[in-house]
Amino acid sequence: MEEDLRRANSLLKNLILSSVDGVIAADMSGKILIFNDAAVEVSGYSSEEALDSLDIRDFYQGDTARDIMRRLRSDDYGGKGKLKSFQVDVIKKNGEIIPIRLNASIVYKGDKEVASIGFFHDLRDELHIKSELEKTQMQLLQAEKMSSLGKLSAGVAHQLNNPLGGITLYTKFLLEDYDLEQGAKDDLNRILQEAERCRDTVKELLEFARQTCHLVKPHDLNQAISRTMFLLENQTLFQNIVIEKKLAENLPLVPVDIQQMNHVFMNIILNAAQAMDGKGHLSLSTCLLKEEDRVIIEISDTGPGIPDHVLKHIFEPFFTTKEEGKGTGLGLSMVYGIVQDHGGVITAKSCVGEGTTFRIELPLEYQNRGGAECEE
Repeated sequence: MEEDLRRANSLLKNLILSSVDGVIAADMSGKILIFNDAAVEVSGYSSEEALDSLDIRDFYQGDTARDIMRRLRSDDYGGKGKLKSFQVDVIKKNGEIIPIRLNASIVYKGDKEVASIGFFHDLRDELHIKSELEKTQMQLLQAEKMSSLGKLSAGVAHQLNNPLGGITLYTKFLLEDYDLEQGAKDDLNRILQEAERCRDTVKELLEFARQTCHLVKPHDLNQAISRTMFLLENQTLFQNIVIEKKLAENLPLVPVDIQQMNHVFMNIILNAAQAMDGKGHLSLSTCLLKEEDRVIIEISDTGPGIPDHVLKHIFEPFFTTKEEGKGTGLGLSMVYGIVQDHGGVITAKSCVGEGTTFRIELPLEYQNRGGAECEE
């Protein structure tokens, strides 16, 4: 009988120690009684440290341990003495916060609470996968939306082109063929100006609808960024902006349509300068992610930043925060489409009062998502 009991205890101990989830048991004073290998991995503490000197409360922030015991003693979270699938954060030895799913129970001797035991399932991988999946879903939805709006934009632009041409033509006839009072001439010139503004919008609509690659070849993106800055930095808008370039040496050539990529860089850099109102710090950086075979471009400004409720809309067509007449809301939509058609990803992070960073990831192997045949 004693031999059977020893074997059973040995088996139970091995089951606990080999569990893929962390298993931690403590008496009611908080002293650690059981601390398996998975708990060592999650917490960063050795089993000797845990068993000799740690209190169960050391793994939680603030009053979290007390809240867990309150839940365990309630009937509302899996039955009295039980807590099921409770997501909570624990503190690793190095101070890192680890999200876990906790299943716990109170151990009773008769009616008396003598210990508690918890099974800690590390959620970091699951939450990362979930986050990546949500990001991919958002990108797919955005791509579908952009495709539909591109077709709509092309149709609208073509429908507007003919009447706008007629308005411009007949307005010029009136100005040239009739001896009009100055007031009438001024009115007609205003009509011409507004018609030209409409033509510019139509041009952008057509460009937005034509987001396909024309000529893809390996290019030096450091050189492309430097060339873009050379064209811009002498403009008045950039005179009081400190420009910092951190361009990685030996950056591999990236297969891109360089005209479109120049458009991407110029659009983001101009937006940054305008956001800073010509005063601030502009940072341009490149680097290589070898493990992912991708090149990263980051463009950061020290402007006023973008609130979260606005940030999530900035790549949507026709969305703009600029004054009426100063933007069509198509610039960043076109940027998004160009990057996506190169098989890349563009994201923006912003903190109000501190600035905004645009991050572009481009693959070293060309991935045409635009449906066009591109030369490599």
